[in-house]
Formats: sequence, structure tokens, C-alpha cells
Amino acid sequence: MKITNPKNVRLVKIPQEADFVLFLIREELKSRRLMKEIQKAGFTSSIRGSDFSSVIFSIIGFRNKSDSFYEWYKGQLDVFCKDVDFLEGDSLSKQAFDFYVHLRIEKRG
Repeated sequence: MKITNPKNVRLVKIPQEADFVLFLIREELKSRRLMKEIQKAGFTSSIRGSDFSSVIFSIIGFRNKSDSFYEWYKGQLDVFCKDVDFLEGDSLSKQAFDFYVHLRIEKRG
């Protein structure tokens, strides 16, 4: 017998701070993807998106908040937002989780 779990039910409980960071990352990815699409459509880049990086850095525990680290973060955000598909609901959550794991690995390194 094959059991399928509903997509909106978590199989494991994650810590509240991780859940909050995932929420912030999802919002960053949505905003970044939207800004990229607006620029692609020919509108000016003077439109600003969300920037929760300082909160994300603090919660994860990054001490290095230099300009070069911030630029690295924005570059990684661009990489992960490329695979966000607004028509497929799971892609945003998957990319947010993958980006969170990527940040946690970078923190350890």
C-alpha cells in the first residue's frame, strides 16, 4: 500500500527560529524573482525589493557582515531565485529550504 502525505503537513517539526528564517528567505526569493522579471520587462531598476539579510544573518549566527559577504549573499540569492516558479507552489519552498541549508553549510565553513 502506498501512502501519500498531504503537501501542507510537515513530517518533522523544525525549530521556530528556523521556520522564521525559512519564511524570510521565501519572501526574499519571491521579491528577488519579481524584481528580475520586472527588469526583464524593461522597467527601471529603481524599484526596491525586500531585504531581510541582516535579520537572517543574525538568526543564523553570521558574524562576518562585510560588503563582500553581503555581495556573496545577493549572488547566491540570484542563483536560487532562478528556479522559483510562481505557478508551481512547491518550488518556492524547496528553493528556500535549499538556500537555508546552503547558508548553514557556509556558516560551518
